[in-house]
Amino acid sequence: AHAYTRQVPTPTLLDNLLADGLIGPTAALIIANPTDLSRQVELPPNPQFARFMAEELMPWAKARGLSAPADRTVVAGSSYGGLASAYLGLQHPELFGNVLSLSGSYWWAPEGMEPGWLTREYVRAPRVPLRFYLQSGLFEGPKILDTNRQLRDVLQAKGYPVVQVEYPAGHDYLQWRGSLPCGLIALIGSGQGTPQACEPR
Repeated sequence: AHAYTRQVPTPTLLDNLLADGLIGPTAALIIANPTDLSRQVELPPNPQFARFMAEELMPWAKARGLSAPADRTVVAGSSYGGLASAYLGLQHPELFGNVLSLSGSYWWAPEGMEPGWLTREYVRAPRVPLRFYLQSGLFEGPKILDTNRQLRDVLQAKGYPVVQVEYPAGHDYLQWRGSLPCGLIALIGSGQGTPQACEPR
C-alpha cells in the first residue's frame, strides 16, 4: 500500500483522471502487505486471500457505500499483485470484472510444478465475464515479458477482451505510475478519449 500512495500516487492520479473527465467517480481500496514475507504468501494464488477479498473486504466496502457492479470494479496490482489480480478475477468474476495487471508474475507456480500455473488454469476454466489490461516492460526479460505474452495469447484464444501493452521500461514503479491510469482508462474510462501516452503499442 505504501508504494501506491507514494511511488505511485494513486489518490492524485484518480483526482487528475476525474478532473479531466477520463473516468467517472471512483474509489480505491489500497491493501497493504505488512511484510515482504507476507506479500510472498498472500499474493501468489492463495485461496485464503481470495476468500478475504470476497467475503470480508468487499462486504466491508459495500456497507460503506463503496461498491459497484462487477463490470465497473477493477482489481489491480503489479508484479505478484498483477498475478493476484488475475487469480482473483478468475475466482470471483461476480465481484471483479476487470483485471489490471502491471508486470504480472505469471512465471509463478506452486513448488514442484512447471512455471505458468495460472495461465494453465485459464486454459482449463470456462470463460467468465472478465476484461483485461496487461502491461509489461520490454526490459524485464523473458520471465515477465514472455509469460505476459503467453497469458495474452491464452486469453485471446478463449475470447476475453484484452488490451496488452509493452513499453521500453523495467520492473519498476516509474513505469507503473503511468500504466495504472492508462489501465483504468482502458477498463472503466468515460469514453471521452484516450491520452496519446496510453495508446497501445
